[in-house]
Amino acid sequence: MLHIKEETFIRHIRTEKLSRFYILAGQENYLKEHYQAWLVKRALEGGNADFNLHEFDGGAFKCRDVADALEAFPMMGGKNCALVKGIDLDKIPLTEYNKLKDFLKDPPEESVAIFVCTGDFNTKKSARCRTLEKLLEPVGQIAVFYKRSESDLYRFAVDRAAKFHASLPRNVFRTLNQMCGGEMLLLKNETDKVAAYCEGREITPLDLETCCCPVMETTAFELSRAVIYGNFDKAMEILGQLLYLKEEPVAIVGALAAGFIDIYRAKAASLAGKGTSQILAAFDYRGRDFRVRNAMMEVSRCSTGFLRGAVVLLTEADTQLKSSRIKDQVILEKLITQLFVLRKEKERID
Repeated sequence: MLHIKEETFIRHIRTEKLSRFYILAGQENYLKEHYQAWLVKRALEGGNADFNLHEFDGGAFKCRDVADALEAFPMMGGKNCALVKGIDLDKIPLTEYNKLKDFLKDPPEESVAIFVCTGDFNTKKSARCRTLEKLLEPVGQIAVFYKRSESDLYRFAVDRAAKFHASLPRNVFRTLNQMCGGEMLLLKNETDKVAAYCEGREITPLDLETCCCPVMETTAFELSRAVIYGNFDKAMEILGQLLYLKEEPVAIVGALAAGFIDIYRAKAASLAGKGTSQILAAFDYRGRDFRVRNAMMEVSRCSTGFLRGAVVLLTEADTQLKSSRIKDQVILEKLITQLFVLRKEKERID
């Protein structure tokens, strides 16, 4: 069965007999890890985890190894459990994929196989996923976990803070969620950390500054804002911080490009008479609504010509970082300078 709604999968784990095969997929890694742990715990109930749990690297997947581990009789009760983490079902070799199809025709009865995928399970785009869904119908379950909405993340963070008898106002949560880039695992860890620091009281913006570290995506957006506001010294300071923290130059350009693309989309929407809700409906910003709100705030400061040129410069810098022998720092500093020159040239053009 393919579970799109999380509630149906929870009900299955709580109330039904475990199936012999599970595929956990989707964009939200925290939820995949959470349900993976729950399934493993249920599978090993009454047995010996040291003998009955077999873990495999999905990047080096061999179907025969998984099959051999599951065909052995479980020790001291429970079930044999094979956990394959980090597998991309569309990229495993064809020979292994064919072996997997044969295995799914009749997995061992006293076993549970759990495949945790690196990405989505899209039956519309992937012929392999369509085939596996049919094969799994009698023997397994598929659960796909998408990014949660901002409202869901807020309730999640409030519940985490409550464990430390701390309260989290909505406006403070929005700042925290932005610092975490909308990533649920980071949000959990940062909420726990700041809530422990603020035990018994309300969390404030100053507490976030004291306890929490923003992800590179957030810092890169601040870099794009420094460019838009014409603050060259601030832009170079932020770039220096990212390099000091040994962030990958390609990742810096990628995060910076994402920020400019957000603003470009917002600019196009604004010119077409559209707003935030239309952008959220057209693009996948689930759990990261703040990116659209931030972009809409900067639209009036950016000309269309500047945004188009910025995307071109970022693309060129990305290509240079991947193919040139020029030092990465030089390429990045040149990029920031070019963006400032472009902004000056285009600031009166719309």
